[in-house]
Amino acid sequence: MYLLGLLLSLIIGIVLGLVGGGGSILTVPLVHYFFGETLFLATTYSLFVVAVASSIGVITRIPKKQIDFRGGIVFVIPSMITAFLIRRYVMHLFPITFSVGGLELSRDVAISVLLIIVMLYTAFRTMFSTKPQAGGSVGVPVVILFGIFTGLLSGFIGAGGGFIIVPILLRMGLDMKKAVGTSMFIIAIQSAVALLGDFSGKALQTDNPIDWTLLTLITVVTVAGVIGGGYLQKYFSGKTLRQVFSYVLIAVSLGMIIQFSVG
Repeated sequence: MYLLGLLLSLIIGIVLGLVGGGGSILTVPLVHYFFGETLFLATTYSLFVVAVASSIGVITRIPKKQIDFRGGIVFVIPSMITAFLIRRYVMHLFPITFSVGGLELSRDVAISVLLIIVMLYTAFRTMFSTKPQAGGSVGVPVVILFGIFTGLLSGFIGAGGGFIIVPILLRMGLDMKKAVGTSMFIIAIQSAVALLGDFSGKALQTDNPIDWTLLTLITVVTVAGVIGGGYLQKYFSGKTLRQVFSYVLIAVSLGMIIQFSVG
């Protein structure tokens, strides 16, 4: 089980390196189910792993000029502020279960259902869209709004939001490879700032210590995957990468649905 978890960490890194998203969504269930950490710690591990792995991905893409720093900054400022505030001040107050109209729900189920809907919508829209991406078709207010939304995802469930970021960057006129690189730039900063909220707040309790040996091992393996994914990226066209991106989202969505069904 342990070795299988490390193999999946490598695959997660490759996915992140290829399509600029999906890594953190996959890392949370990986850490929780394969390595036995609590769900909250899994989100912290995910933020750490994706922050480091994405940073390495950014460094390897700078010489290739595959990062739009200007567009990335506009996106990441509202995103990182939102993520930090949630991890620092809100996470430890958010109820695990709550009632809506007499129906008992859990925080994880409510957020996961929203994630599934957004991921499937994004996947099919990206897969079946035949229209070319129009540069400048997304205004700054929309970018800021989606930045806040990805910050919410990062804050509550440790997701980087690459599946949201990449399509928005494509609509801004970036090609797929530059959108992937810019997405990694955004995710790296957003995840790192969210982690600061964890370590400076009350969410990390002393009775749930971080296993730094495990976290370091997962991070190293994931980074190796990111480097490998970045190398493999040159063998795929933008259209193929968009298809891979869509398939990853659909696979993750179906996995979450199956989890609910058997749970």
